[in-house]
Amino acid sequence: MNNTLAAAVLAIGAAGAPFAQAQDTSPAGLVDALNGTFGSHPGMRASHAKGFCAVGQFQPAKSARDFADGPLFGQKSVPANVRFSVGGGNPKASDKSRSVRGLSMRVAAGGETWDLLLISEPAFFAATPESFVSFLQARVPDPATGKPDPAKVAAHNAAHPDGTRQPALLAAHAAPSSYASTPYFSNNAFVFSGRGKKTQHARIVAEPFAPVQFLSADEEKTLPDLFLQDELARRLGADTVGFTLYAQLPAAGDSLLDPSTVWQGAGKVELGRLLVKGQAPHDACNGVVYMPLALPTGIAGSDDPILHARGAAYAVSLSRRLTQ
Repeated sequence: MNNTLAAAVLAIGAAGAPFAQAQDTSPAGLVDALNGTFGSHPGMRASHAKGFCAVGQFQPAKSARDFADGPLFGQKSVPANVRFSVGGGNPKASDKSRSVRGLSMRVAAGGETWDLLLISEPAFFAATPESFVSFLQARVPDPATGKPDPAKVAAHNAAHPDGTRQPALLAAHAAPSSYASTPYFSNNAFVFSGRGKKTQHARIVAEPFAPVQFLSADEEKTLPDLFLQDELARRLGADTVGFTLYAQLPAAGDSLLDPSTVWQGAGKVELGRLLVKGQAPHDACNGVVYMPLALPTGIAGSDDPILHARGAAYAVSLSRRLTQ
């Protein structure tokens, strides 16, 4: 990270209040809500705290510029900085936990950068910054039990039904058996501009080369809490791990603004392939802030309020990592 960015995020962090007020939806308030639920862990990300780095290549599809007409998509192959992660702000979370898995990618070429942030469920846990804060506040552990108060969770769900969708998806299956055997979703919609200046909203989906697979009941009981990184290392020792990236087109009625909804979808367009070649040292991505609106020519942000709230909150999180 260059000195200019470091100075900027430090300034943001200094301006943020150390403790969130109720329903504080400022960038600092979003991070405070995460810290209030998962704790504040020095040097760690507020969200997706547990993770590791990898390296690979992004290979744009030959027809990608028909959908996203920019120089990055005209490259044959671009080096990729990749991070795999477990959702939430607990750096010691179990790899068996029924939470989302994350896949973040940064590629740069032709003077442009594309940061892609994906999770392993097709819905986010909140539709708005207000719902985001309420969802997390409802799950602050009760000191007496060490677990969230069911009454507070029920009250949040009554006020914000969008908060029920992702938890229902997570409860419907066990955790992924590998980072390489689960699909990943952007949840947020983006606006794509292709050749001929045609524009189209779409979400981004990464489909694994490997068959989708979740832990069996026996694996949930017997596997150690730390297995995902070693499992991926074994796969990489045998072959490349890969994903095909698609732009998922919306069906009639699919919301372009609400990331907590699951799209029915109306077809997909291939954007390219992400090939993960190997794991990388921790510092290869620890200081990287993957920004949802770091987009190349041919892709622009939609008006999704969660999409626009995330970047500044990530800068606050980084500033705290640098100063703790």
